[in-house]
Amino acid sequence: MGKVRDDLSASKPSKSAKARTGSRPPGILSRFLANLGRTDLYKPMQGWNARLYTGLGLGLIAAAGAWQMYDGWKDEDVYLRVGVPLVFAAAFGWLIVRILQFPPFADFLIATEAEMNKVSWTTKDDLIRATTVVLSTVVIMATFLFVVDRLWTFILQKIGVLMFGGGGSFGSTA
Repeated sequence: MGKVRDDLSASKPSKSAKARTGSRPPGILSRFLANLGRTDLYKPMQGWNARLYTGLGLGLIAAAGAWQMYDGWKDEDVYLRVGVPLVFAAAFGWLIVRILQFPPFADFLIATEAEMNKVSWTTKDDLIRATTVVLSTVVIMATFLFVVDRLWTFILQKIGVLMFGGGGSFGSTA
């Protein structure tokens, strides 16, 4: 084993310089707000598909919002009707780009794409075969339960437990 140095005491651990200053690391909101002003890309070649499809989904939501704003101002000035939705779309477009480059969210998307690449996807033939089995089972079970229900209804009516009237509504007429 190694030698214990005499000049360092093992009884009290030393505090780090960060703990002594009393300052806290910046919160997630302040880090995100700082991220809005940046133009660099965070790990640009990793998680590209997950970022692309997430960005397209968020972009469709922003485009729908801009369209609703455009469609809402029918009788207003043309510059107001077109300008405000364009500014809205541009602002949300930049927000979406920065959300996709925000390190905690980008790391999540990178990890998600890595996990999706590990999935063994079924083939088209296996999918068709499994779907056919499930749908056939559902149809067979529905038919079986319908026949059993009709049989028990018939038996219980014959022995007088169930007495339905001919009015087309359910319930006992006794």
